[in-house]
Amino acid sequence: MSKRRTAVAITLAGVVSAGVLAAALPSQADPAPTATDVVGVGSDIIQNSVDFLGDGYSWSGGSLPGYNTAGNKNRLISFSATADGNGRNAFTDPALGTVGKLNPTIVLRAGTSPVQRPNGGGAGLNALIADGNATNGGRISFVRSPNKPTSAQQTSAGNSLHTALHTVQFADDKQYIATATTTNAPATLTTGDLVKIYSGTWTTWGDVAAGVTPGAHTGETIVPLLPQDGAGVQTIFLNALKAANGGTAITLGGAVQKVQQNDPTTITALPDATRKNAIVPFPKGRYELLGAGFFHDPTPVYNSESPAPALSNAGIQLLTSGSNFIADIPYYVVFRESDVDSDTPWQPGSTLNWVQTLFYNPDYDPEEPGDVTPPFVASAAGKAILESIGLTPLYVDHGNTTTG
Repeated sequence: MSKRRTAVAITLAGVVSAGVLAAALPSQADPAPTATDVVGVGSDIIQNSVDFLGDGYSWSGGSLPGYNTAGNKNRLISFSATADGNGRNAFTDPALGTVGKLNPTIVLRAGTSPVQRPNGGGAGLNALIADGNATNGGRISFVRSPNKPTSAQQTSAGNSLHTALHTVQFADDKQYIATATTTNAPATLTTGDLVKIYSGTWTTWGDVAAGVTPGAHTGETIVPLLPQDGAGVQTIFLNALKAANGGTAITLGGAVQKVQQNDPTTITALPDATRKNAIVPFPKGRYELLGAGFFHDPTPVYNSESPAPALSNAGIQLLTSGSNFIADIPYYVVFRESDVDSDTPWQPGSTLNWVQTLFYNPDYDPEEPGDVTPPFVASAAGKAILESIGLTPLYVDHGNTTTG
């Protein structure tokens, strides 16, 4: 067995501005992966970063190559969590009558039947566990997830896959509170404040002492918004409130409204009086991608000569200073433990398997690299891509540990 090391966080000297992404659109198509391609599913908040790692991007002044752009025979394929490139759920055509939510499918490997598309880290982990081992199934190679497997999932993996699940963190994002740019909220909202707001103990800005000018908007009712059930960013937010509440999960107050995650319009589309009192947890990485013009308005019919206007983060702001709420959003990839030590080379002419090539080489130590090849996520090209979309590149092996 290969020697294993838990690596340390990697920093990058040359930071690439997220602003260069305005014309940087990696492929969002659903290909039909071959038997030797590496296939990932899972979290929507993490999918854009893995798309960029696979396909890279370019703009008028230069480019950053991804793994697939180097002409490698076998590819890194990362399926989007939903059928929509903006990370939203798919719906039936309004022209056909009542709009209804669909259950989209994907073809995980060429020549196989479509299966339900795993939407979210938890769904991806369950799909991997149900996928069988490399000789009996094995359509899914890895899962994108903001949470490590649970102990129950590890037990199920042992029974189903006859191996544990192995987790590696390749980047870190931050979650802050977003408000409208013109807001009645104070400049500071601590985690303790949010425990009281989201549990319904505090309902007006007058209940929040810090940062509120006496007599100014103190009677305004707070509008606490929360990402929808099943969203990894909801789990991260509620876990942070649980920790600040002495380890006891909060019971959500009646004013809490569930909304589409990572979408500025959940605030900006509200009536003026409501918008000024709304708050919602929001990831920094998605905020910066919106600010860079990565996402475009899907309403107009496609026209290459007259591209749809870019969506933006205009109208919202993140509360990032001082003692404001902040939570880590770890970017994990999870795969079969048995794949770490596989002796099957992935690319022609290489001695490395696909895990060692892309995500985790047990012999590589960034502090003492020597002549060991780093996995792509820890290479100069991989780190530059992650930095450019507002993430902190990391290279941390969590082995088969569990969440919580």
